[in-house]
Amino acid sequence: MNLRQILQHPLLKGGLIYALTDAINKAVPFLILPLLTFYLTPSDYGVVANYTVYTSILLVFAGINLHGTISVNFYKFDKEQVASYIYNLCLILTVSTMICFVAIALGGDLIRGFLPINNFYLLMGVMITLAQVITLFNMELWRLEEKPLSFGVYQITQTLLNFLLTLVFVISLKYKWEGRVWAIALSTFVYGIFSLGFIWRRGYLKPVYNKAYIKDALSFGLPLLPHAMSIWVRTGIDRVFLTKFYGTEATGLYATGFQFGLLLSFMNLAFNNAYIPYLYKNLGRENNEPLKRKLVFFTYAYGVVQVLLALILIVVSYFIVDHFLSKSYTEARDFISWSMFTQVFQGMYLMVACYYFYAKKTKQLAYITFSAALVQVGTSYYFIRHYGPIGAAYSATIIAVLTFVAVLIFSNKVYRMPWLKPALK
Repeated sequence: MNLRQILQHPLLKGGLIYALTDAINKAVPFLILPLLTFYLTPSDYGVVANYTVYTSILLVFAGINLHGTISVNFYKFDKEQVASYIYNLCLILTVSTMICFVAIALGGDLIRGFLPINNFYLLMGVMITLAQVITLFNMELWRLEEKPLSFGVYQITQTLLNFLLTLVFVISLKYKWEGRVWAIALSTFVYGIFSLGFIWRRGYLKPVYNKAYIKDALSFGLPLLPHAMSIWVRTGIDRVFLTKFYGTEATGLYATGFQFGLLLSFMNLAFNNAYIPYLYKNLGRENNEPLKRKLVFFTYAYGVVQVLLALILIVVSYFIVDHFLSKSYTEARDFISWSMFTQVFQGMYLMVACYYFYAKKTKQLAYITFSAALVQVGTSYYFIRHYGPIGAAYSATIIAVLTFVAVLIFSNKVYRMPWLKPALK
């Protein structure tokens, strides 16, 4: 394959578009971070970080990984079937959202022990989640249609709206953490409505009830709840313990430091968006052993590139903290390197986990990730209690390594790949 063929390869072209648009999308939070550090105290930032954790766990239970079922069935169904399938996903989403709403209304006192805000903002989080899931449906369809430009532009404009609303509420009106939450909520609501309209206009919403589709979606999504919960534990339990033992200021510094890990995370996710359709289509071919060996080699090479990128981004992140953030956030520097290497192994996990999804062996993946989450509860508690806030970073990196290793070891039980025989040429 010559250079011209490589540059014209759909995987590379799609990956570059995803990477570029996601880079712009992720750049906005970093552009706004210096401003936020001057208008929000570390404690305020900690409340915002905890609110993000709260909406993330709502997304687990309301979303039930419904958008993931679209990618599994998209190439198996015709468009009319996909449209009916998505309508039934919306029915499931309606019921799951109502359950979450009632549960939060009745159990708000328990949540306020971790997130000291009133019931209005707690219930607002449920509506944010509903809009997020609808947007995920729309974005998944664009990804599967291999329309990275539409995918990227949509992401960018939503983030820009979030940015502009933050300027208004936090900087102009000085609403502090409440202003940041309102900016997140309004931008999410608006784009949730837009997403529903785009899904309808593209013919992907056919109001036909189908019990079999509902059963199929739940059989895929419900076994993934432990898996999704494990992801939440990996990103949320450390903040819960930090808030409990050291207060929201420590949580704010930790969240700021780990925010820099998004520099590498967006690259992983952008590539994954392009890689999954390419991988799924090629795995379906017969006599594809040579291709499998190439995929294995590519996975290993991808890991090496990630390590090199992490080292570069650590230096860049230190410079940003030292020269652009408020002095009250200087201690966030301590968490940056741990954040980067956590994302290195998270990226490698994504490269291997896709085989579990392709084979529809989500239960096996859930066992591994949920077990890792249980271990992280213990390690986070131990390291935070004995080493202070930096212990949360130790725990996050250790669990990322263990999860990747376990998923790789057991991957051949769900879909055999020549991990010990990569194509070296």
